[in-house]
Amino acid sequence: MLRRRSWLWPALGTVSLLCTALLLYGFGWALKDTWAPSAGLALPTPTPAASQAGGAWADKPEIRAVALGDSLTRGIGDATGKGYVSASLAQLAKSLGKPVKLSGNLAVSGLEAAGLSKQLDGKAMRDAVAEADLVLLTIGGNDLFRSSQQEGGSIAEGGGVDPELANKRLPATQERLQAVFAKLRELNPSARIAYIALYNPFYELEQLREPIAAILESWNGYAEKLAAADGGIVVVPTADLFRSQSALYLSSDHFHPNEAGYARIAIRVAQALN
Repeated sequence: MLRRRSWLWPALGTVSLLCTALLLYGFGWALKDTWAPSAGLALPTPTPAASQAGGAWADKPEIRAVALGDSLTRGIGDATGKGYVSASLAQLAKSLGKPVKLSGNLAVSGLEAAGLSKQLDGKAMRDAVAEADLVLLTIGGNDLFRSSQQEGGSIAEGGGVDPELANKRLPATQERLQAVFAKLRELNPSARIAYIALYNPFYELEQLREPIAAILESWNGYAEKLAAADGGIVVVPTADLFRSQSALYLSSDHFHPNEAGYARIAIRVAQALN
């Protein structure tokens, strides 16, 4: 009996230490994305100037927003027709404790960056931007995907999309994005601008997954550099939202988000602006 007890207690002690170590490891693993978020999961951090603009919002009884860009801001793919805009503003209003009102959704399906830049020369668009405290913006997807199509195949299925052609168009398209940002800032020096970065709608297509991902990494990275230089632009990452089980978050056209996909974008936008 004594011999049995002589090894029983050390054994129990060893097991207890192992359990404690395992518990601590699991706890640390659960918190790792909070302490050190992996690329793609990290939430956007407002730049210093954007944070100052947010402080200026404290003196305003309400925040006026305008939405610009292409079909993503229009909400195409969402059966409810709401998209991400209204949900983003509703969440932002709740966190700010004051109304956030949309003065207009001026997005146009199929719009490219050059078209948006031209729109910004019109008086109605210029007035809308000049009066806004917040600008929500999507642009660039049509430049990179639709304009890089060749004959033969639906863009929704990835057919006809030529990554090499899209990559060749990238520098010129990035210049047009820079022109859009510059015009917005010229029209309104103090508004905060939330640019919703592009995601890969072809992630499930093996032949396009990596080539398109590389192009989007370059595009979104360039947008972030422009945002940092401006100081009042927040780039909202979305690539990771559609990387896993993308079929759950894309509409039947396999290109635009569905209601659930837009809801995920809306959460990101509201978080970025808080």
